[in-house]
Amino acid sequence: MSPKLDRLAALAKEDPKRQFFSIAHLITPEALYAAFAGLRKDASAGVDGITHEEYQKDAVENIRQLHRRLKDGTYQAQPLRRVYIPKENGKQRPISIPSLEDKIVQKAMVEVLNAIYEQDFLNCSFGFRPGRGQHQALEEVGRVICTRPTGWILELDITAYFDSIVREQLMEMIEKRISDGSVLQLIRKWIQVGVIDEGRFLVSETGTGQGQTISPLLANIYLHHVLDEWFEEVVKPRLRSEAHEIRFADDGAPRRRGKGGRDVMRQS
Repeated sequence: MSPKLDRLAALAKEDPKRQFFSIAHLITPEALYAAFAGLRKDASAGVDGITHEEYQKDAVENIRQLHRRLKDGTYQAQPLRRVYIPKENGKQRPISIPSLEDKIVQKAMVEVLNAIYEQDFLNCSFGFRPGRGQHQALEEVGRVICTRPTGWILELDITAYFDSIVREQLMEMIEKRISDGSVLQLIRKWIQVGVIDEGRFLVSETGTGQGQTISPLLANIYLHHVLDEWFEEVVKPRLRSEAHEIRFADDGAPRRRGKGGRDVMRQS
């Protein structure tokens, strides 16, 4: 991380209840260009049809104009382009593809927000986090099974999780940490933007578009509050023996696989 993001992370770790009211200025032209450089060059284009290769031809000026629109408030999130990919069970998974500039801004924003939320997220969370994934989650599953008394294991999946997130609750959770109006406005734009599906413009009342760069982080924030903290602060103190939650993401949908001792539920 940059020194400014390091400082942001230090402040977040120092005070878990600190609210950050001025972080939008960290979305600099340099941060936007770094985000652009980190995007997949072969990714599908959004509704604007602009590819990474086309944007690259005049990237410096394009980024400069994008930053100007962010600063003067004229930046507008574009509708998502809905595509469908086949699943192993024969069904199709809807994926929403943002425009290239929306990907850039979201990726830069994720870098800033990660500096804060990585200090909040619990060790039980392995999905959609830097340096963490399924392999680390499975290693933790093995560690608990091999080193702790294990009576039984409960595995749970969340169906259509991204589509089911309650937006107002999500924003309330974010506002516990973020009070920067510019940042909150951007997040609202991204989660409320509609989708173009086979030529039809559709708007939903819930969810964050699966496929947006910001969505995995938002999904983690939501589950951090409604599951991880609840399990740690409410469930575990009431149990007579150990319980371990190990949560990870599989095929784009957060999954929880857990282990438990006798007469208790462990989930992850």
